[in-house]
Amino acid sequence: MSKEENKILNEAALLPDTPVALAACDTYDEERIFSLLVRCAEAASVFPSGLAGKKVVIKPNFVMKREPDAAATVHPAVLRATIRWLSSLGAEKIIVAESPGGPYTAARLRGVYTACGATDACSGLDAALNYDVGYSEAHYPEGQRARVFDVINPILEADVVVDLCKLKTHTLTQLSGAIKNLFGVIPGIVKFEMHSRYPDYNDFSAMLNDLCAFICSTREFVAITDAIVGMEGNGPTGGSPRKIGALLMSQNPFASDAVAARLIGIEGSVIMIEDAKSRGYCYTEPKLQHIVGIDGATPDALRVPDFAKPETRGNFIFKADNIIGRELYRWFRPRPLINYTACLGCGECAASCPAKTIVMMEKDKAQKREKSAKHARPQKVPVIFRDKCINCFCCQELCPHRAVKIKKNPLSRLLIG
Repeated sequence: MSKEENKILNEAALLPDTPVALAACDTYDEERIFSLLVRCAEAASVFPSGLAGKKVVIKPNFVMKREPDAAATVHPAVLRATIRWLSSLGAEKIIVAESPGGPYTAARLRGVYTACGATDACSGLDAALNYDVGYSEAHYPEGQRARVFDVINPILEADVVVDLCKLKTHTLTQLSGAIKNLFGVIPGIVKFEMHSRYPDYNDFSAMLNDLCAFICSTREFVAITDAIVGMEGNGPTGGSPRKIGALLMSQNPFASDAVAARLIGIEGSVIMIEDAKSRGYCYTEPKLQHIVGIDGATPDALRVPDFAKPETRGNFIFKADNIIGRELYRWFRPRPLINYTACLGCGECAASCPAKTIVMMEKDKAQKREKSAKHARPQKVPVIFRDKCINCFCCQELCPHRAVKIKKNPLSRLLIG
């Protein structure tokens, strides 16, 4: 990208006063969603001049092959309504582009699009699914932790980016919303390299904020959050669906996520948002004057107080940069654990491990390290060498069979919950 392209074009993306539109929505009825998107856009002053002549790229959360009802991905009804809304604003070209976990190939994209309902959602509409698997190096000199990123081509070539995310818990970042969804603009296995480069949670969160700030401020941008049904527990893929009943829209993804965190009761515990607050991207506490409620919707009215938190909650408490802190962290941190009765030996966890701490071994050898491996059906199974594990939980996130669980220290469970 040229220096000209890196200029701040969308100041609203980084200003805490940027409105966040919040609407109550308890159905995936396409017409209802379309109507609310129109009203949210008007209330939050999103694209008031339309999108005539603009190339728009929708970045949905399609993390992996999952059916829509699993609530791990954006619902196709929300995608379809979003495409219709963008078309009504005069967008010249609309492309749906994702880089899911694993290799960034056309075949993988095709499988993910089909499983998540995107192929059917785009049918009959003026929108195309992206199969260009090229990417380029992008520079963001304003980054506080990271200033160079590999980004998929459709995003870099877009006039407008629509961050279409799903509200979920996340075992690493605690929250998956507008900020975390943009990690998907980094191609395939390059994401694993980023985990290795930033193994510390604070550094990783700061990197995510730099990436998000780069994408949202250097082009026209809007974040739309599908919080109609979210995911609770060990998200972003291993949790359970939970009705929230909300839609959010804002040109500021940081402010939007701050409101989203409040909806599911994890405000104050998401490092990404706390870092964004310190940068001045969003308020310390969401202020009602910048939350525009459709038909009187408020965060407190839509809040789900008993939303299940990830079992990794409190993962950061003991991680201090001293001998005592590191030792406490070693004892108290949650760990990924293979459920060998559910494991099919596909090797996806080993392939997706940034630190290369998961090794596929013959069952008889695996049993010498993990006694429970005797219950495995395949003859070759994964084994986690925990002394090198960086606790990114990519294995848990990307296991297609939900065979990687979270093991929590019993004392940690007692102290933290």
